[in-house]
Amino acid sequence: MLEEYDFRNDNVNPDLNMELKPHAQPRPYQEKSLSKMFGNGRARSGIIVLPCGAGKSLVGVSAACRIKKSCLCLATNAVSVDQWAFQFKLWSTIQDDQICRFTSDSKERFRGNAGVVVTTYNMVAFGGKRSEESEKIIEEIRNREWGLLLMDEVHVVPAHMFRKVISLTKSHCKLGLTATLVREDERITDLNFLIGPKLYEANWLDLVKGGFIANVQCAEVWCPMTKEFFSEYLKKENSKKKQALYVMNPNKFRACEFLIRFHEQQRGDKIIVFADNLFALTEYAMKLRKPMIYGATSHVERTKILQAFKCSRDLNTIFLSKVGDNSIDIPEANVIIQISSHAGSRRQEAQRLGRILRAKGKLEDRMAGGKEEYNAFFYSLVSTDTQEMFYSTKRQQFLIDQGYSFKVHHV
Repeated sequence: MLEEYDFRNDNVNPDLNMELKPHAQPRPYQEKSLSKMFGNGRARSGIIVLPCGAGKSLVGVSAACRIKKSCLCLATNAVSVDQWAFQFKLWSTIQDDQICRFTSDSKERFRGNAGVVVTTYNMVAFGGKRSEESEKIIEEIRNREWGLLLMDEVHVVPAHMFRKVISLTKSHCKLGLTATLVREDERITDLNFLIGPKLYEANWLDLVKGGFIANVQCAEVWCPMTKEFFSEYLKKENSKKKQALYVMNPNKFRACEFLIRFHEQQRGDKIIVFADNLFALTEYAMKLRKPMIYGATSHVERTKILQAFKCSRDLNTIFLSKVGDNSIDIPEANVIIQISSHAGSRRQEAQRLGRILRAKGKLEDRMAGGKEEYNAFFYSLVSTDTQEMFYSTKRQQFLIDQGYSFKVHHV
């Protein structure tokens, strides 16, 4: 398969009748990213890097509409599969019977000889026993020649299972979408071999100045350890419990409670609280009487909580574990409070910031010099004099490189 796909002259694979709807107006930077992909009338394989909230889905759907061949779209989890299927129907004229989802809960098939399949990397790469129905669908996926392999959150691709996905499927053109080409294991270069070069990367601050994504105030809140917690933290025999102690620091809990109250009551904001530590996530969420979503939360429950968070004025704060880092679409959120995080991961910091980057309010208020200087807030709560201080400096490096500044607040 060639690196460039001459889709217009491909008479072997059937066409898919799908156009962008008139209301789908790509923004200038989205157009630019697509022009890098389709520069010479053919489709180039590669990666497009756009911040979360800058409309990666529209770029992906636009690419599929230009190629007009069968498209296999891969996402990281079942919630994202639903969201991608929704985006395809929102932006394009695709018929309902030409798009199908393939997850452990939905096993749909498209009619006719061309269509779009949205599934997860896991579903394709899974090596174990499958039901007869799944086996049939997966055979079809592996045997078909896809015009476009559209991969979301592509920074998670280099892991061995994703190599497997790429080797198992046949596609003429591969497009990877991501908000961050950062991995902690430095295997990002694998992406160039597996998918193709970086075609386009948008500058975050240019998009903020243009009012396309929210202007975020990043703050680090230093919470001193209480005397009792600190003396336990210093004991040698507690070395395994250190993380639990600096996450459960009562001053950190108070700071979190204060910020939630301030943003809910004074500003009417929508807040996501992130915690990697499941014990802390559960304790904080229960004490503050807020719903939480973590790995074991069922798809139905997850969808119900997210729906209430989006639509109801009564639910303004949700607690999320690592499952919320990527590709859960929560455009309403504009405040993030981070109470514990993956030791020093820059990628995680960028992904979490991305949850609140979708532009809010009126464009003229957001433009440089507009009414609202900051309309989104990112708080990292750090227990002072603990390992957490070291990790947080490392994590911020990525955001500082992107031009964000951090303010430090002392509790």
